[in-house]
Amino acid sequence: MSVKIFTGKLISRGDVYYNIQGESPEEVIASLVKVVRTSKALDKSLLRDALLERESLGSTALGNGFAIPHPRKQLAKSENEAVIALGYLDTPVDWNAPDGKPVAIVFLLLSFDTKEHLVALSELACLAQDPGFKEFIAKHPSKSALLEYLETSNRESCQDLQNPKPTK
Repeated sequence: MSVKIFTGKLISRGDVYYNIQGESPEEVIASLVKVVRTSKALDKSLLRDALLERESLGSTALGNGFAIPHPRKQLAKSENEAVIALGYLDTPVDWNAPDGKPVAIVFLLLSFDTKEHLVALSELACLAQDPGFKEFIAKHPSKSALLEYLETSNRESCQDLQNPKPTK
């Protein structure tokens, strides 16, 4: 499955949130969890604790200003509860990223199963390396604009980042 289809599916179930507050990864995670829409069955304090537990094992920052907080435990009880929620931070935060850059954009990932989880992490990491995506996401697009970008972008896989298609 191409990057744009799978990631877009999870983002379409999630949402985009602006002006997420916090001066540390822990504060940002707590702020995002407060506003993110989840199923009524998912306890938000459980979600926050699971995200913080994962973060305590090692930073989920990728570099290039991106982080992907995600729980190690499966919290989504069905495929329809699996989501990617995008948070634009009010102020970039030091997240112990490999490149030392502060994080300004957070993709909160809730997966239904291990395979889906690994695919989503891989695809988000791929997008975070894509110069076109980085330029696009820096403008803080809406959910609909983001989904349109993913649908119309020429990237089919991370392989395309290493071997771009020639332009005419």
